[in-house]
Amino acid sequence: MTLSVSRLHLVFDALVAALFVLIVPGTGRAANLQVVCPGGGPGAYSSINAALSSLDLQGPHTITVSGTCHENVAVTERDRLTIQAVAGQYATIENAAAPAATTLYIAGSHNIFLDHLIIGGGAPAMYVSASSGDIHMQNCTVQNSLNDGLDIDMESMLLIENSTIKNNSGAGIFISNQSQLTMGTYPTQRILITGNGFGGVGNGTDGLNIDGSNVQVNFGVLTVDGNQGAGISMEGGRLQLYGGEADSPGIIQNNYTGLRINDAASATLWSAFQIHNNGSTGISVNGASSITFYATTDSKGKDAVTAIDGHSTVGLTLSQSSSAQIYGAHIIRNNGSAGSGGGVSLQRASLTMGGGTSVSSNVGTGIFGDANSSIVLGPTASVTNNTSTGIWLRHMSLVGLTAPVTVQGNGGANIACDSRSLAYGQLAGITGVQCEE
Repeated sequence: MTLSVSRLHLVFDALVAALFVLIVPGTGRAANLQVVCPGGGPGAYSSINAALSSLDLQGPHTITVSGTCHENVAVTERDRLTIQAVAGQYATIENAAAPAATTLYIAGSHNIFLDHLIIGGGAPAMYVSASSGDIHMQNCTVQNSLNDGLDIDMESMLLIENSTIKNNSGAGIFISNQSQLTMGTYPTQRILITGNGFGGVGNGTDGLNIDGSNVQVNFGVLTVDGNQGAGISMEGGRLQLYGGEADSPGIIQNNYTGLRINDAASATLWSAFQIHNNGSTGISVNGASSITFYATTDSKGKDAVTAIDGHSTVGLTLSQSSSAQIYGAHIIRNNGSAGSGGGVSLQRASLTMGGGTSVSSNVGTGIFGDANSSIVLGPTASVTNNTSTGIWLRHMSLVGLTAPVTVQGNGGANIACDSRSLAYGQLAGITGVQCEE
């Protein structure tokens, strides 16, 4: 069979087009590019921005980086892009702008994967915005920003695995505008948020600052340690924290406050957490907000519960129509100091405890209810060995007990009420009750 000249031209044109697609990045085929910083190298680009400029927006593309890249990288309107270090190494992206600008900016992009990167400096160091989605960061560090470490806004979605957010002048992570952050790890890995907020700039001084957005921790362990403000602060939004094993709990410690929850926010803590030594207050819940604790059984058959301890004023404080529900053998102990606080304090708020929850060995009152507060103690709850009154009610507050409940060994009355407050329910067997029935 003999091809006509026109058909030969068509075949030739098709072959040339196919060859062009194979050898030229940015024409719809996957590209795997190398970046060596600084200076480039044989077959390698000298910057991430130079590599990006050679690629189309759709991907899938992979940029593999070695060395320290002094540049400010913008990933805008891109899809299916991986930026990673050479296997077994870390690569660094460091702010180069003066004054400092965002080191890594991701906007309007989807299916972006970051692996083994150190993202440093800038203001902020990393920013995810403009409805970006399916952004996945693992084995990365975000550090040393002159502002926040990581900002997420405008309904964006980010997944972080096995990574560290540290030593940023503003908030470690600030998430707002109905965005979503998921933090997930393997059992032996941790998300670490530490040393942030000491510059007093950006969006506050907290480790994790949530503003009207959703945050969830899955299947692993979170450590929020040594931040200038709250370990976690909420203004609205929803927080779901799934903790660790009994022997390796999630940790919120050595911050100015452990958790601060405001403006109709809700938080739920599952499994094991240690909320320890956070200045004056372990957890503060205000403004019609709520917090719920659930205990679980870990892989070794041990109770995985939350312990709130070591705070100079109070372990848990509730106010302004807020509520706490505590189910399981959680522990509130060793909080308070001479002349102030104790285990739990309520003002115009409500508390429900049961299933083995204990409030014990606090300096001051075990549970203090004031100004129309409501307390319900379910079976096997206990309030014991606090240095002052066990349960103290004032100004039209009340406590209801469902046996068996243990209230004993406290330094003052086990239950005390003023003339307008009430203790009711199954009080048989509880001594030291100074209330009008």
